[in-house]
Amino acid sequence: MNTSNEAITKLEQALGTTKEAANVIDNLIAAHDYQDVASLVTQAAAKLLEAASALMQSNDEAGLVALEGADDLLDAVYDIIDGETDEE
Repeated sequence: MNTSNEAITKLEQALGTTKEAANVIDNLIAAHDYQDVASLVTQAAAKLLEAASALMQSNDEAGLVALEGADDLLDAVYDIIDGETDEE
């Protein structure tokens, strides 16, 4: 039987792993063509996990703030993608 506490624990574990991945992406030995976009997507994923965890804890204010942060990061992703497709 699943509980909200179990869900929160899994979300926090996923958040930790996501932050570790973001750190790896940001500190690659050799630059990657899509490193900037991957970093932003990973940061957005972390914000979404934070939002889910907050919402599961009935902290709607923190959840909404995290969702807004994820939205801003994804907007930056699309700005980069749009900028690169406009150049072609």
